[in-house]
Amino acid sequence: MNAVPLLSLLTLAVVASPAVRGQAPVSDIVFGSCLKQVDHPMLDRTLTLPMDLFLFLGDNIYADTRDMAVMRAKYDTLKASRFFQELRRRGPLLATWDDHDFGANDAGAEYPRRRESQAEFLRWLDEPADSPRRRRDGVYDAHILGPAGRRVQVILLDTRFFRGPLRRAAAGEPALLGGPYRPQTDRSVTLLGEAQWRWLGEQLRQPAELRLIVSSIQFVSEFSGAEAWANLPHEKQRLLDLLRETRAAGVLFVSGDRHWCELSRMDGPTGYPLYDLTASALTEKHPRGTPTENRYRALPQTYHDVNAGHLHIDWAAADPLVTWRIVDVTGRTQLEHRVRLGELQPARE
Repeated sequence: MNAVPLLSLLTLAVVASPAVRGQAPVSDIVFGSCLKQVDHPMLDRTLTLPMDLFLFLGDNIYADTRDMAVMRAKYDTLKASRFFQELRRRGPLLATWDDHDFGANDAGAEYPRRRESQAEFLRWLDEPADSPRRRRDGVYDAHILGPAGRRVQVILLDTRFFRGPLRRAAAGEPALLGGPYRPQTDRSVTLLGEAQWRWLGEQLRQPAELRLIVSSIQFVSEFSGAEAWANLPHEKQRLLDLLRETRAAGVLFVSGDRHWCELSRMDGPTGYPLYDLTASALTEKHPRGTPTENRYRALPQTYHDVNAGHLHIDWAAADPLVTWRIVDVTGRTQLEHRVRLGELQPARE
């Protein structure tokens, strides 16, 4: 696919899609993470993709500061960019955050300005004054889009605001390619916090045909030393147990953070596989280019240059087909996987 001229990009239709207005199901979802530059060819390419909804997966800016004036200025730069403005004209956009837009590298609940940071995040998104996000700690959120029988639920987790301390490697523990962390053995350390856990259970009981659980860090992947749910194995198990308890159907995880793309797959707790679609980064090429080990990797290849993720749901099929792909700056598909919605249903008890 050839690059689209800038003039063509500037003339993209700005009319809200039927899916936005509730007249049609959401069929095309575009997503990405790790956006450090607001003027980049990959952002131009992203705007050419068919899109009913856009998801910011985290590291939407690189603030890395305790100075809220600095953070606000970076959000304002993104908000004023042609990329962000075009996304808003194309349809709805939803977002969660990761460490760099939360405020500090690998930060969790110890970050001292987390509430001020939340206020800046919500200001960036023009979150309504009556939004539940303005009345509680953390930026977690959920939406159900589309008509009955073709509903897509988007569950945006907050893996930062409540997260307890990570455990670093002790003297003598072997070095890992991914980073300095080791699985946390203290089961009192939380990732989501009790309020968010209760909320998540309520969301998973809502009726929907397809559920995208947006986690800024990878859920399925093998432990590698880097940030992931595998750092807190008891919390990962808690989510698997919650899926078993609620028997939620149609679950797909979407994640960012790693500055490379891969598809991970593990056996789910209710008889169908859990996929984790990692799309990263929109503007930041991975410096090493070597993936960490991942026994859950569902495709043999990974992709390490700038990219965007695209999910298409063919609702017209008798058993709707879900196609996930990673698109590079030229428009080529670098990774692709397809699954039928019927394959994401709990086994009969």
